[in-house]
Amino acid sequence: MGTIESLATICTDFKERKYDLEELQSRLETLMITDDLKLNLEKERNDALNRLEEIRFTSLEANYFKYGLEVANGLLEKIQAFRNS
Repeated sequence: MGTIESLATICTDFKERKYDLEELQSRLETLMITDDLKLNLEKERNDALNRLEEIRFTSLEANYFKYGLEVANGLLEKIQAFRNS
């Protein structure tokens, strides 16, 4: 499975509640991005990780899924735009 597919799967699995916000963050942190995609995806991933960190430390745990969903959907939108370019 390639980097793009792995990233999309991570986001989709979170949306399907297969794991929680902390697991989403962990999976994004450990995702290996291939060199040919680093320029396109590294910033997006880092922005998502920063947002997830912010959510974990400034939001009520009851809102983790709601805010995490915004992050996952944002990444999926960026993946779709990348695929269409």
